[in-house]
Amino acid sequence: MENFGKMTFNKARMKERLPHSVYIKWKEVVRNNLELDRDTADAIAHAMKEWAIENNATHYSHWFFPLNGLTAKKMEAFIDRTDNEPLMRFSGKELIKGEPDASSFPSGGIRSTFEARGYTYWDVTANSFIIDNVLYIPTVFVAFTGEKLDTRAPLLSSTNRLSKIGSDIMNILEKKHTYRMRVKVGLEQEFFLIDRDLYNKRIDLACTGRTLFGARPPKAQELEDHYFGIIPERVEKFYREVDEKLWSLGIYAKTEHNEVAPGQFEVAILFENVNIAVDDNQLCMDILKSVAKKHNMVCLLHEKPFKGVNGSGKHNNYSIATNYGLNCFDPGDNPEENLPFLVFVSALIEVVHRNQTLLRIASSNVSNDHRLGGNEAPPAIVSMFLGTDLEDVFRKISDTNYKPKTKFEPMRIETLGEVPSDKADRNRTASVAFTGNKFEFRMLGSSKSAAELNIVINTAMSDALERMYEELKNAVDIKETVYNIVRDRMEKYSGVIYDKDNYSEEWVQEANRRGLKNHKTLFDALKAVKDENCYEIFYKQDIFSKVELEAIYKIAYEEIKQVHLLELRTMQEVIQKQIIPVAMKQAVAYGKYLDTIENPVVRAELELFNDSITELYNLREEMVELHDRLETDEDIFKSTEELQKNATMLLEKVRNIIDELELRISEKINYIPTYREMFNSLV
Repeated sequence: MENFGKMTFNKARMKERLPHSVYIKWKEVVRNNLELDRDTADAIAHAMKEWAIENNATHYSHWFFPLNGLTAKKMEAFIDRTDNEPLMRFSGKELIKGEPDASSFPSGGIRSTFEARGYTYWDVTANSFIIDNVLYIPTVFVAFTGEKLDTRAPLLSSTNRLSKIGSDIMNILEKKHTYRMRVKVGLEQEFFLIDRDLYNKRIDLACTGRTLFGARPPKAQELEDHYFGIIPERVEKFYREVDEKLWSLGIYAKTEHNEVAPGQFEVAILFENVNIAVDDNQLCMDILKSVAKKHNMVCLLHEKPFKGVNGSGKHNNYSIATNYGLNCFDPGDNPEENLPFLVFVSALIEVVHRNQTLLRIASSNVSNDHRLGGNEAPPAIVSMFLGTDLEDVFRKISDTNYKPKTKFEPMRIETLGEVPSDKADRNRTASVAFTGNKFEFRMLGSSKSAAELNIVINTAMSDALERMYEELKNAVDIKETVYNIVRDRMEKYSGVIYDKDNYSEEWVQEANRRGLKNHKTLFDALKAVKDENCYEIFYKQDIFSKVELEAIYKIAYEEIKQVHLLELRTMQEVIQKQIIPVAMKQAVAYGKYLDTIENPVVRAELELFNDSITELYNLREEMVELHDRLETDEDIFKSTEELQKNATMLLEKVRNIIDELELRISEKINYIPTYREMFNSLV
């Protein structure tokens, strides 16, 4: 335990290292969202530098999240010079503000090459930390003109908005004084591991993060023998090193296990304030990838690296708590009388129904489209699972004639007698599921930052709670007003609540009847979002300006376009440099056999290979034409739409041909690693 958090300049370390008056001033700044004065900043910077140097740091870096969903940094040495002598220096000004180039990150047109200046500013609520020899300082990233160019700034803004309106409501509902609400998030990170030597032989994996071809192996996950099974020794050693690195950074890595698909695993981190949770998850992803390399493995964070088996998600467990620790999503023993619970859950029901398209967009990238709709991933239709008991509570309040469906029998276990049991099942096919005292948003993709999804939830919750506050602030009978809020929201928005199989065709038809959205791809959702006026809540809550949202919208289209272009280029190379040469070798082997023995079955196989090779050449030319024509098309929306339709179709045609050939090619000829080899590479 003495190593836990040793590389983090956290609250405890600040209390230990700073003069008491400086520490109290910092706490006031964090608690009340005040400005940090220069003298306090200088004192914190000095203490931080001294601690960092003691832990072998030589550089510092402002660490931020640009709009590409990745992390970014620029390292600066502590060393400076005065009178030709070296000096280790770090000022409050350097702590607070940095200046990276803002034109080289995605900006959606906000910054051009001749408008390069941008700034990073310290997030005083986040923990700085050391990795290797660098002190990392979490920061927001803004343009010279003030527009947000990252996900941290809007995440902090949305959290503060929710804190304010949530506190106002809690001070009506509870006698205790609420001065702050904390958004608490716990993230479960799924990922695949495969042997690095096999990875290096797959052009598609190395370039796109997923396999663009691969026939079904004799054994995948059908026997259900991998989930929660024995962790391979090689992976056990990997986990140990991951734990050491996470724990040294004060990251509470709690749960680790085999996931359902072969080669798939999970690490879950305990709840933290939402901006810290996002930081911890970004660090976790980087650590998973770097540690895997040291063990001659590769960590795949793509949502669907392998067809036909489970994909990887990043389950976003969401709750809201007061400054005195009351969890607003905890029903307690008597949820019918728990007014904060009824209000905040009603708000979330409204949020999910009114913001289906935004939740779909914020949870997804192009790669997540391949994952949604099967193998434990929720479908594209956003739905909400409350569990039978809680659904009964809300429906009973909203309809006095409703007859509850809940019926619980005590659970008995041998040698233990009666044991506590949950009152609700879980539904892995639901997009948003209540899981006891929190809501699990299951649509989020494994490679994606959790910031965007939580920005949407926070902003939409603030918007919904503001309307409820107007109903509550002058209420004579608080309980009856809360019940009226429940009745109103259930009448308008309960169509999003569903407790059965979300994979069934029955649900598709039922969702359509209820008027729910079914955006099968991210592209479809982006096309729909403007027509639905979804963005209005961001303007109203002052989270984004119109300029910032237009930029984010354009960046999303650019990302879709670039992913499709990359996959087209990659498949062209795969066909030319791997598949056709291997297929030709197999065809030659058939030809040599037929030179000595005539066999109609072998001859049919040879003809199939010959026809397939011809078809692959033709399809490759189609891909070249499509790629070259649309790559330079300046109409980003039109070219993206054509790529979304035609690139996907072409890649699927090619995949079907290659997969059929793979099943027929001798292992002595085919050097390209198959699914069978990759799935068994860690045993």
